[in-house]
Amino acid sequence: MIRFEAFERLGAAVAAISDRSDGDCGLRTASSVSEAIAARQAVCGSCGVDSDSLVCAQQTHGTATVCVDASQRGRGAREWESGLPDTDGLITRSRGLPLAMFVADCVPVYLLDPETGGGGLVHAGREGTYRGISPLAVEAMQREFGTKPTDLHALIGPSAGPCCYEVSPELAHAFAEAGLPVDGRHLDLWQANAQQLTAAGLSPGRITVSGICTICDGRFHSHRAQPNAGRNMALLML
Repeated sequence: MIRFEAFERLGAAVAAISDRSDGDCGLRTASSVSEAIAARQAVCGSCGVDSDSLVCAQQTHGTATVCVDASQRGRGAREWESGLPDTDGLITRSRGLPLAMFVADCVPVYLLDPETGGGGLVHAGREGTYRGISPLAVEAMQREFGTKPTDLHALIGPSAGPCCYEVSPELAHAFAEAGLPVDGRHLDLWQANAQQLTAAGLSPGRITVSGICTICDGRFHSHRAQPNAGRNMALLML
């Protein structure tokens, strides 16, 4: 597990992501639901988080962002079916409410507004990035919390890097046509999200890219690198 201590110093109680050594945190990818729950409990326990309080989404590679509070505590924590449907972004101002996203090469984007006390966690995969889920989550924070984009901090977590993420010529062309960074057939999802967040009003100096490629780093579950890959749990709690 990696704790993003610099992000935590900005005001998050916990900003972290699990790795392969922590087990498979995906309820639908682990060999059993009990295995995934045990992995979640271990990761959360090491962060001082109650795993039964996790708010999780039924991720669909879409762009829907949902504002959650304590009334959603535990959604999707122990069974996928109770997760928030058709959701790939979660935002909140509730202290002590842990948000979780599950990734295996897709980009976890952490958002924090120290001024309003709001935060968010976004699952920005290839499709979500292409459709602009990160700036849409910023818009949701503006709408729900009155967030000023210039007050926001963003962290682009471990995910498929431009070093390894090769796609079809057609997809690379589509990204290039959309003005997103492409090098030959390699997508740069890190800079694509950073570019979109900057366009949404964030200061480039407040956007941190972890620079860790889940495909070649070896520490993380990776859909590209491993058959039947598990899921890393991205975790944010204010």
